[in-house]
Amino acid sequence: MNEEPDFRAERSESPEGRGIAYGRWSSFWSAIPRAELVDAFGLDPDVDLDPDVPSRGIPAFLRDQFAEAVVEEADLIGFWVAWHRAGGFEHLESGGWHRATIFRRIRKFRARYGAHPDEYRFAWIKLDLKRAWENELAAHLDPNPRPDFE
Repeated sequence: MNEEPDFRAERSESPEGRGIAYGRWSSFWSAIPRAELVDAFGLDPDVDLDPDVPSRGIPAFLRDQFAEAVVEEADLIGFWVAWHRAGGFEHLESGGWHRATIFRRIRKFRARYGAHPDEYRFAWIKLDLKRAWENELAAHLDPNPRPDFE
């Protein structure tokens, strides 16, 4: 059995890594005009939005709501990716997921997105399954694979 690598000697710059995700998030939300935020989220127009601190230019309760929604969505997107990478129900089950767990996730996914994970497509995510499967095959053929990221 392979041991997990120990990255303690190769620490990230911070818990944010290099801050790439934080920077993208802050850039997007700080560029939204105040009036649009007020309209979109029913904010009190007198709420103090601090323009000098991008992520804090959004009221804390909204930042928390965004984060909560993302956490819930992450589980469902992960399930959706697993569904497609594995090849559906039968392969998830043979891979170790219990039938009841798969059915629960399908039900939760359909309740949230209105469609079965087999049929649903996120407009903002493109799965390159052929590449994923080719990388998986290559990793088994090459004992020292190089990371596949851009």
